Amino acid sequence: MKKNRRIIRIIATVVSIICMNMTVFADSTVKTVDGSLLTDAAVSEISTSIQQRGNILDQATIRISDNGNGSVNVYGAVFGSVTCDKITLKMTVQRYSNGSWYDVRTYSDTAYNTSYFTKSYNLQVVRGYNYRMKAACVGYKNGVAESKLPITDGILVD
Repeated sequence: MKKNRRIIRIIATVVSIICMNMTVFADSTVKTVDGSLLTDAAVSEISTSIQQRGNILDQATIRISDNGNGSVNVYGAVFGSVTCDKITLKMTVQRYSNGSWYDVRTYSDTAYNTSYFTKSYNLQVVRGYNYRMKAACVGYKNGVAESKLPITDGILVD
């Protein structure tokens, strides 16, 4: 009886050691540059909301989409937690080339006396590169400003 328990313990120990030493290989084709994952996805979207709701801004959502015809669509939305005196949305499209992100186009828009603001643009781009969008979303209320700075992952436009 003691011999059987000892054999069971030895087998359990060996199985535990084997399971703990398993090697898992990650996908070596995934690359992150300056906080953005380079993907072959057609769309990348991010919503930045803070755990503790802001005094002025509640959320910012940005998205970059491959339209499939050598153009991308960029979309930005800013949600205020109050009616803002002014909301600014600055969206910058960037291309990844030679190890760095380079600005391609910037769109700047402003809305007044609102708690919700959206903009969308289509932009012709050079195929064969990764593109991402970064934004500066700022809400103003009674002379106080609050901002969010979201950045999408890079999408491959073929």
